[in-house]
Amino acid sequence: MASVSSIAVKRQNIARPLKVLIPLIQGELQQGDSAGREHYRRAGEMLIEAKEQVARGTWGRWLSKNFDLSDRTAQVYMQLARQIRSGAAHLTSMREMTGQTERTREERGSSQQKQFRRTLREVARDDFVQERQARDDEIQLHRELATELIDLGYRALATRLHPDRGGSKEAMARLNVVRDELKSIAATRRYI
Repeated sequence: MASVSSIAVKRQNIARPLKVLIPLIQGELQQGDSAGREHYRRAGEMLIEAKEQVARGTWGRWLSKNFDLSDRTAQVYMQLARQIRSGAAHLTSMREMTGQTERTREERGSSQQKQFRRTLREVARDDFVQERQARDDEIQLHRELATELIDLGYRALATRLHPDRGGSKEAMARLNVVRDELKSIAATRRYI
């Protein structure tokens, strides 16, 4: 067990007080979310420095009061800093160290943030459904118009090609085949 004088000497070697370390650690963690490993390492080094200043047995409480980190996440950052400091030959990734996929701070957000994201997803889904319905309605309108145009053209030609009006059976049969083919194309074409 360390004596009181060795603890005093140890505390004198620490260059930055806790009130200075807290914003520095928070800054490194925020940058680490976007920039990665180097910031996590620096945050880990500062967490090690802070832990040396916190009274024994109060680290978890101090950490939950000052940061949006779990004790396990802080340990992972500190482990990364120790590995790099010791020049470990095999540096593990953050995923390997945690044994799982890392969660971002946004995923651990407040219930209001989660509700806000849920509402945004619902609005986006509703917009998608409405857009798809509008597109389907437009496709259906195009198909109906194409069918009407085919019917109009068929009637106009049928009045000239019908055998009772001076046309032939063969011409009318060809007209019927063309009308059926055009209607089948119109029923399946997307138009947009």
